[in-house]
Amino acid sequence: MTKCTTLLTKVIQNRLEGILKFSKVSLVIVFIITLFLGFQIKNLKFDYDFEAFFPPDDPETQYFEEHRKRFESDNDFIFIVARNEPTVFNHAFLKKVDAFADSLAKDSLVRGVQCLTNMEDYLKTPFSPMVFKTPYLNLEPNSDLSKDSARIFNRAELKGFFINEKADGILIYVKHQQYLAKKKCDQLKARIDDLLNHFELTDFKYAGRTIGLGYYIDKMQNETLLFIGLSFILVIAFLIFTFKSFWGVWVPLTIVTLSMVWIVGFMALIGQPMNLVLTVLPSIIFVVAMSDVIHLVSKYMDELRLGKNKLDAVKTAYKEVGLATLMTSVTTAIGFITLITVSMEPVRDFGIYTALGVMLAYALTYTVLPGLLIHTKAPKISDKTTTETTWYIILHKLFRYLIRRRKFVFGLSIFVVGLSVFGTLLVKANYYLLEDLSKRSTLRQDYDYFDKEFMGLRPFEMAVEVKDPERSVLDYQVLKEIDKVETYLTQNYGIKQCFSIVNVLKIANRSEHSGQVDYFVLPDSASCIKYIEQLRTFDKSNLLASFVDSTEKYARISSTMGDVGMYEIQKRDKELQKFMSTNINSDLVEFKSTGTAHLLDLNMSSLSLNMMYGLLISCGLIGLIMGFLYRSVKMVLIALTVNILPLLMIGALLGFAGIDMKVSTAIIFTISFGIAVDDTLHFMSRFRLELSK
Repeated sequence: MTKCTTLLTKVIQNRLEGILKFSKVSLVIVFIITLFLGFQIKNLKFDYDFEAFFPPDDPETQYFEEHRKRFESDNDFIFIVARNEPTVFNHAFLKKVDAFADSLAKDSLVRGVQCLTNMEDYLKTPFSPMVFKTPYLNLEPNSDLSKDSARIFNRAELKGFFINEKADGILIYVKHQQYLAKKKCDQLKARIDDLLNHFELTDFKYAGRTIGLGYYIDKMQNETLLFIGLSFILVIAFLIFTFKSFWGVWVPLTIVTLSMVWIVGFMALIGQPMNLVLTVLPSIIFVVAMSDVIHLVSKYMDELRLGKNKLDAVKTAYKEVGLATLMTSVTTAIGFITLITVSMEPVRDFGIYTALGVMLAYALTYTVLPGLLIHTKAPKISDKTTTETTWYIILHKLFRYLIRRRKFVFGLSIFVVGLSVFGTLLVKANYYLLEDLSKRSTLRQDYDYFDKEFMGLRPFEMAVEVKDPERSVLDYQVLKEIDKVETYLTQNYGIKQCFSIVNVLKIANRSEHSGQVDYFVLPDSASCIKYIEQLRTFDKSNLLASFVDSTEKYARISSTMGDVGMYEIQKRDKELQKFMSTNINSDLVEFKSTGTAHLLDLNMSSLSLNMMYGLLISCGLIGLIMGFLYRSVKMVLIALTVNILPLLMIGALLGFAGIDMKVSTAIIFTISFGIAVDDTLHFMSRFRLELSK
């Protein structure tokens, strides 16, 4: 240990000599680089893509990609609800809705618009072989809308989807181009807002990926600026409280600002967007850089207080604090870099760039700061000795108290550990699509409205694959199996209605029997064959291709539902699998959940395990470093114990408070571990230094 630390100390001393020799040149170079990187920040992009959380090599992701190629994306739609009190069945209101839907359908980014005002009912009477098309809503001035209302509410596929139970909201379903980027999302949203205003539809709700994407990215930009601003304010307040001088504010703040500008500017330079997780990066860099600066500046001022000149004070501070700060920066960076073991790309990016930021903060602290200390006027130093400071007196009194009551402290620690373990076991993994939005936000309120009044906005997607090579998904036995699953989904799973080939055949069967509600069921085999042939021959909208692929070996069941949370969905999925294992012929057909919401649930549920693996790797690596430095198993165990205890206490806090494990809470463990290691290493390094004296 002694040889190792001596060697590292010599390296640090040699580095200092070089820095001081060329300090002015170094400061100029740093200034130029900072200007360049600061100029790049204006190019920083923000990204809020749910699909970035899907591991590309994961079989579930690959299966979803194949499913989407056969059909289409399950998340490229907008729900718009126009409201009217006491009822939407008002001629003037419905004409405005119809004009709005017609105008929106002409937009180049829109693939189709469906609304009760432009939809038709298909009926066949016993007196004619012809099928008649009848608009669901007759918008002529003297028409009787009460009859239309009764017919609409007798259509299972309309009630709860295109109109709510109270009949005070009518839904316009907008299908737009797939995978729209933020710029086009903003364009489409602006077009919708203009049309709503033009047609005086002032009471409305809308939601969907296009609406949410722009909102989230704008929110991320504002909150990133807010975090940076608050960090500056808190740092300035802390520096004023600590050093009580202008010098004690601007010198440390310069290094902290440089660290933030360098890492964010570098991200902008290489095209790395700021994602949901990375928004906290500037705040973390502020904390880490401030820790490095405070340790060096505090030691520098202690040496000045002992009567040393600036150069000697810098050298002593560099020598005694430099090694400890290097080790804390390395171990903190290790804590973050182990996040590359997590399968989610945004979390991996967070780990990589935070680790890089930590090391940049260290490099800037121990290259730029010594130059600033040398070339600026030394601060006014209090006449008090180190042992007379308020903190010295308080800490030593506390230390003596702990030593006198060490048995009580040890017993209390064991109790806290036990309580923390118990509380941590109460934590459950859960995830809501809109969990990070305030309940007071307009977007959250709109989404909640859709969950309560309509079908909800959480996409539901199920793939259907025929296993029997002699059959297709249009085989009657396969259709019956699909019908069984759909019946379970609507009666037990929480989905109000399903959209599939079976649903199309039910509508066709009802139309064949004059629109009688009792015939909204899967027809017999012969009728199914007839309706399918009619679809192939006469359906210009190619409705069949929406639910059955070209090989007729795959089909889809699609819908939306309320945002009930990942934990509840997992419970429902278990019951669904139990039902299918006992009621579905798995040799004939296989049903598999897929889609964006399903993949998010899978990845969020595995997040805790991935984070645990990362922390274990981090503990192992840091344990090796401490073992190499201190050559003592006892010291390694002590250090790791005090670093793990805060994690258990955080877990207990989450468990007792009922806070679910998700990305935003899981990241806290990594941040806390990095900070805990920083404190531990500084304490142990000072302990070793005092022993050597």
